Amino acid sequence: MIQWVLEENDQLICCIVEYQNKGQANECTQYQHVLHRNFIYLATITDNSDLIPSLLKST
Repeated sequence: MIQWVLEENDQLICCIVEYQNKGQANECTQYQHVLHRNFIYLATITDNSDLIPSLLKST
């Protein structure tokens, strides 16, 4: 799951950069929201460090 979120973040960042380079910053808002949600998710599981060993086994 963690690897999937990291890969999704990579794709989201690429899309955001592409829209910004085209001068269409307003178009990337939805991607920024998903990226923010993913960051919050990753921060939450990091805060719950007792969960990390079991999460890493599932990736």
